[in-house]
Amino acid sequence: MSFDVTDAERDFLLELLDARHTTMLHELHHTDTYNYRELLQKKVSLLEQLKRKLKDIPAKATTIAE
Repeated sequence: MSFDVTDAERDFLLELLDARHTTMLHELHHTDTYNYRELLQKKVSLLEQLKRKLKDIPAKATTIAE
């Protein structure tokens, strides 16, 4: 899958991901349930992968491809 995004759209996506990342880390820190903690850790890992992919895309030629 691939799709094009503008620099502004990429930056906005990163902003949204950063906000969710902060929330998930807070949740992870405060959960006592092992299964929920494990689920959150997997989601945090996926979110961090997405952030890295978006940050690695060069400016102006922003194309997201799989």
